[in-house]
Amino acid sequence: MQYPIIHDGRRIGVLETRREGAYTRFEARCAFLPGVRRLFLYGGGRSAPLGIPQPEGGALVLRRRFSRAAMRAFPAPIEYAGFEEKTQTAAPPEALRAEKKTADAEPFYLTEEGVRYLALPCALRRAAPGARVRELDGRRWLLFRC
Repeated sequence: MQYPIIHDGRRIGVLETRREGAYTRFEARCAFLPGVRRLFLYGGGRSAPLGIPQPEGGALVLRRRFSRAAMRAFPAPIEYAGFEEKTQTAAPPEALRAEKKTADAEPFYLTEEGVRYLALPCALRRAAPGARVRELDGRRWLLFRC
C-alpha cells in the first residue's frame, strides 16, 4: 500500500508498506527538509510516531519493520504520514518524555572518524548499558549509529 507524506499542506513524498512474513515493512522517501524531524502516521483521528528519516541521496529516507504486536500502536486505517504531531491520544513512551524535558536542545547528525551518528538530547539518571553518551557544550547526548 502507498500513502502520501504531507508537509505544510503539500504532498512531498510517499510511504510504502508491505508484509514480510510476520512483519510489516515501512519505507518512506520524501523531499529533503533541513533539521532532524520525526515522521508520524495519521488515521482515524489518531497519530503515532514512525521514526526519524535520514538524509540519503538528496532525500529523506526511513526504513523500518514492525511486528504485529507493534502495529497495534499505529492508527488504523492509516491515511497519511507527516512531520507534525497533530493529535496525541496516549502518554508518550519514556524515551520521548526524557527528550521533551530538554526540548530546547535540537537533535542533530554528527560525523566522527567517518562514522555518522544521530545525537538526541538525554537526561539519564544512571548509565544505560550499551548506550553511547557524550557531553557536548555542557549537555548530555545519546548517540545512535546511522
